Order: sequence, then C-alpha cells, then structure tokens
Amino acid sequence: MDFKIARQGSAVIVRIIKFTIMSQKHLLLSPKNWSRIATLWQNLQKSFRLMVGVPDYENYIKHMQEHHPDLTPMDAKTFYRHCIDA
Repeated sequence: MDFKIARQGSAVIVRIIKFTIMSQKHLLLSPKNWSRIATLWQNLQKSFRLMVGVPDYENYIKHMQEHHPDLTPMDAKTFYRHCIDA
C-alpha cells in the first residue's frame, strides 16, 4: 500500500477503511454487532448533517430542557425555519 498522501489524497484513506472492514468482516457482520452498527450509522448521519449545516432538533430539545426549562421550545417546523432564516 502506497502512503503518499499528497499525490493520492483520499484514496489512501479509502484503502485503509476497506482493508480494516475486510480483515474484520466476521466481527462487523456478526448479529451481536448489528445494534452497534445501527447506532454508529445514526451517529454518522447526525455528524454529516451538522457538517453541511442541517441542525439537530433532538439536541435542541435536550438543550432547552436542561438549560431553559421555563421556556417553551419551538416545534420542529418552526425550529427548521428559524435555522434556515438565520
């Protein structure tokens, strides 16, 4: 495997991920790990949404309950509209 990142860019990262998955396929695809994989996938989706600027309504609700219990949180539609307009 060639580790010249400057020339190959993200291809090296893709190869490393592919190698890791292929070498641990029996562990990753085990029924015991399906819930872990589902949780990992959900967390990755949240992370990617935040990277592109899509806010997370669930975290907003948690924040409002913990830090501002006296205030009424916005509903989901109003929350997303507020985030888009900001």
